[in-house]
This record gives sequence, C-alpha cells and structure tokens, in this order.
Amino acid sequence: MKQDIIKLNVSNNSISEYKVFEGMKLYSEMFKSEDGKKLTNKRVFVTKKQNYVYYERTDVNWNYWSDKRKYDNSFDISEIKSDIKFEVSSKLEDFTKYLGDEIIKKIKLKEKNEEIIEVLDI
Repeated sequence: MKQDIIKLNVSNNSISEYKVFEGMKLYSEMFKSEDGKKLTNKRVFVTKKQNYVYYERTDVNWNYWSDKRKYDNSFDISEIKSDIKFEVSSKLEDFTKYLGDEIIKKIKLKEKNEEIIEVLDI
C-alpha cells in the first residue's frame, strides 16, 4: 500500500495549524448545505500504523455568496470561520456517527478486497 504525506488544515481561526502524517485517503466526498451557503468535505484516511483518521471541514460556499443573481445581504462575517473535526481511531466503525453504516461497510469491503489501489501497467 502506497503511503503519502497527508497534511490537513485544522485551523479554526486565522492562525494556521496543521496535522501531518503518513497515510492514504480511503474516502472523500463533498456536500452542499440545504440552503447552498456552506460546503462540507468529509474524508477518511488510513495511517502507516493502520489507524484511521476522520477529517471533516465545513466552510463558506464562496460560489453561492459571489453569485450576483442570488444576492443575499444576510451574509454574516462570523460564517467565515471553518468548522473542523479531526479524529483518530483504531476502528473504522467509530466514524459511523459521521458517515453512516453503509459507507463504513463499503470502505471496509474495498479495503478487505484490496480494491483501494489498482496498479495498472498501461
């Protein structure tokens, strides 16, 4: 399994703070809030030491706020602050509360069948 250096921004204010580790991304998906004003990115990594990392970041959806056709003067400057979750666990199931059973089962199955990385000789 090929490991990369993973660098995650965990800053919740203007002072930069990062978590860095060796690992591989297993899952990544981006979700738009119902009103379209925020974006949430959820990721799961497996580390070199076979621990799992859950990373979730919710930020302002700048595409929504910069669209002149959707002018909305309710923008609150405090919404710029990111909401970040960073958790490490030895069990993937600990992240069910964030991802649900179905996604956890799919990740485990892909990992068990070694389908995460497909090496192509092309």
